[in-house]
Amino acid sequence: MLRSTRLVFVLGVLGLPIVSGSLWAQEPVAEARSTEAAAEPNAVRLTAEQARLNLESFDIVWETIRDKHFDPNLNGVDWPAVREELRPRMAEAKTMDEARETLQDMVKRLNQSHFGIISRSVYDAIDGEDAQSGGDGSTGLHIRAVEGEALVVLVEPGSPAEASGIKAGWIVDQIEGKPVAPVLEKVAEAYRDSTQLDLYASRVVERRLDGPSGSDRTITFRDGEGEQVERTLTLARPRGTTARFGNLPPMTVYFETRQVDETIPYVHWSAFFDPASLIPRIGEAITGQLDAPGLILDLRGNPGGIGAMAMGICGWLIDESGLKLGTMTTRDTNLNFVVFPRAETFQGPVAVLVDGCSASTSEIFAGGLQDLGRARIFGTRTAGAALPSIVVKLPNGDGFQYAFANYVSASGATLEGIGVIPDEEVWPSREGLLSGGDPVLDAAIEWIRVQNGE
Repeated sequence: MLRSTRLVFVLGVLGLPIVSGSLWAQEPVAEARSTEAAAEPNAVRLTAEQARLNLESFDIVWETIRDKHFDPNLNGVDWPAVREELRPRMAEAKTMDEARETLQDMVKRLNQSHFGIISRSVYDAIDGEDAQSGGDGSTGLHIRAVEGEALVVLVEPGSPAEASGIKAGWIVDQIEGKPVAPVLEKVAEAYRDSTQLDLYASRVVERRLDGPSGSDRTITFRDGEGEQVERTLTLARPRGTTARFGNLPPMTVYFETRQVDETIPYVHWSAFFDPASLIPRIGEAITGQLDAPGLILDLRGNPGGIGAMAMGICGWLIDESGLKLGTMTTRDTNLNFVVFPRAETFQGPVAVLVDGCSASTSEIFAGGLQDLGRARIFGTRTAGAALPSIVVKLPNGDGFQYAFANYVSASGATLEGIGVIPDEEVWPSREGLLSGGDPVLDAAIEWIRVQNGE
């Protein structure tokens, strides 16, 4: 059976499922029929079989870009000439380093983000043998890579992690006896120039933490005093409900709302999925306090989802007709993210919280409101993963990422590879988390106070 692992974010526009970037799924694209190529160091001379797999990988990359790139003109590049020039170089490659450099050279000719080759070592760091194969169990830990360390930024209420006394601000050093730092180093090296570094770094750690419900994870932390603490957690189903969309894997979606600073509504949802249940709850949270001094929408860690939901939610924040968040272009059509005002709209200041794991529809939502002057953005730069893209595993073991649609925001700016730049950049800090604070949320509250003359 042909198989390939891919990294996808789901983006649906007006019911049309478009694949974009954040969940691991399976798709029959190309089979890595030999692990021999990856088992050898990159500088070791290739065998005949390895050379054959590299040529097969070259052809897959070239044909995929030719057939699926969102621009039929391929950004003005003479694609047949690229193949004619580089395929002989691939055939003559003596090492994996040389072969990979040829593949990277081909993709770079496009001069576009979201097209790239991911080395086998990094691909396996994300989906390697020590990463879990999936499951419905979670520790309840949310991780961000800060200064090369896996920082716990959130412990979900009612989770196994909370029950074990784990606190935000702790550092994850080892999972099942295996150090986390080397994996983060590989990801940092591969994505050092990418806006998606935070996204990938978070995923490689959280993927190792999660697994089947009822299974155990033994984790070594550094606590607030810098002491090593070991905890064995029995994974449990995460909070929220299970949502399904098309043939994609199920996703757990949760929603919360509360008041912060006594009078300001705070609304957070984990993904743009399950619209029938989620959109009415978000609408009720927004319209239930139309006279509130401000509104805070938290999209930190939100990987995106169904694009039409962004338009629907923005209808409670914008009362002017004819505005749009942006436009997505495929080979066949243009999809406009038009906002249709609701009967009741919130008129006060709106703060949107984002971070490096806010991606896809979250970026379209936050960036669109920012462009329209309807919200102020707090936190850190988003993932810059607004395009629908796929990562497939090539026959030689490397990963290949490509996009098949383009997206331009309301201002004409490209989010892909750039991300949404916060109006106020605020980073999570170990010290702040250990003290029980939330610097990003605090900054948003202070801004709303100022807007109300306090």
